[in-house]
Amino acid sequence: MIRSTMIFALLFSVAGASWADERTQKTIEARQGLLKVVAQYFGPIVGMAKGQIPYDAALIEKNAGKVAELAPMITDLFAQDTSSSDYATEAKADIWADYDDFSAKAATTTERANALVAATAEGRGATMKAFGALGSSCKSCHDSYRQKK
Repeated sequence: MIRSTMIFALLFSVAGASWADERTQKTIEARQGLLKVVAQYFGPIVGMAKGQIPYDAALIEKNAGKVAELAPMITDLFAQDTSSSDYATEAKADIWADYDDFSAKAATTTERANALVAATAEGRGATMKAFGALGSSCKSCHDSYRQKK
């Protein structure tokens, strides 16, 4: 009886560890996916700011709106501390050491994306100024919480 209990406990702990590892991997993959989608919407705006593609206020408004919808998900997907995992990620452990600051920076990104949407009605100058503010918000978080490759 003791032997079968020990075997069951061992199997249960291995299965539990496997499930936890899988959950960690899926969480990291979801984060990376979300941030890639944000980058997809951000890219054309960067191209316009650099003069690489024609200015299109309607596209900026649409894409900034999508970023504003996606940005609140960042804190949801970083709620699980994965800093001790062996999975490849650029997330610094500092995220979970100061999660309130990380969350505040994500909230600022949402606010500035919404401000960019509103600025498109005011013309190119206001739009590019609002885009600069959004970009600096993203940079602030990356500087604090993203490892450089």
